Amino acid sequence: MPRSMDGKRQAADTNAALVSSDINVKTAWLYYVEGLTQEQIAEKLNVSRVKIMRTLAACTAEGVVITTINAQSTKQVAAERALEKRYGLDSAVVVPTPEAAEHLEKSIGHAVALYLGNHMKDNMTLAIGGGATLHASLAYLGRRQLKNASVIGLVGALPHSQWINPSIVAAKVADLFGIDSYQITAPVMLHDPVLRDLLWAQPELMDVKTRAANADIALLTVGEISPEATIFRHGLVLPSLIPSLRAKGAQANVLSYFIDAQGKLVDHEVNDRVMAIGLDVVSAIPNVVLAAGGLHKLAAIRAALNAFATNVLITDSQTAQALIAAE
Repeated sequence: MPRSMDGKRQAADTNAALVSSDINVKTAWLYYVEGLTQEQIAEKLNVSRVKIMRTLAACTAEGVVITTINAQSTKQVAAERALEKRYGLDSAVVVPTPEAAEHLEKSIGHAVALYLGNHMKDNMTLAIGGGATLHASLAYLGRRQLKNASVIGLVGALPHSQWINPSIVAAKVADLFGIDSYQITAPVMLHDPVLRDLLWAQPELMDVKTRAANADIALLTVGEISPEATIFRHGLVLPSLIPSLRAKGAQANVLSYFIDAQGKLVDHEVNDRVMAIGLDVVSAIPNVVLAAGGLHKLAAIRAALNAFATNVLITDSQTAQALIAAE
């Protein structure tokens, strides 16, 4: 299921450096297993050829490379490369699946924080969703001061503020980076589709949408269609709507929108009441990062990969293997 948005692919390729759960091992893998030249690897990683030479030398000196690549993260890197090729990704980041399922969101959240720490720079705009995985990343995101940067919340808010409030993630990330955040100051789920259109006509919210469309990075997660999913478990959408959503072919929810296996919005009235930036706007952002894991989300992740020209996928090893093996 490679992506078909050629224009966006060309734009992303000019500045999207390959990333990994272990970049040194990935460098060795590209050189010794895939046979890429040092110049080709340097171009993929957006670093100098000298740095690649030093990395390869260090891998040999440290015993990472003998006659085979010898490191615990080798299987993760192999899965990353398989995902990148299978789904047309710029990069995949695969973390070990924790033994306890309740630690999965923290494991992926840690990888999300590392990605943001390395890729969010001065003069950049980050457009971000909500959800348990992205919220978990906040615990690992280091505080630093960026210049002329901003964070855009992609989803509306909840009147009763808890950690699940989608706008909280954007506000806290902005605080950690010492920059401004822009929010959709309306409930994430409205009762009247007409009201949604009226709200989007307000200049302040039109400004938020414009800023989101001009973002450099979009950071998203995805939920499955089940009572255990965050969006249903915490009442953002009534669980009683699950049967009718499934009947319409819903496989996943992204930014509180419900999509089918092909990544298209399902024909359900709830999608007309969502106060969030449109999926078409988000998909056009140059660097779309999807962070999600768990075998229970397999169908949802595949739907999201179809919905967006995803550049980077951050997931866990079990889910990665299932995605690779999926028909």
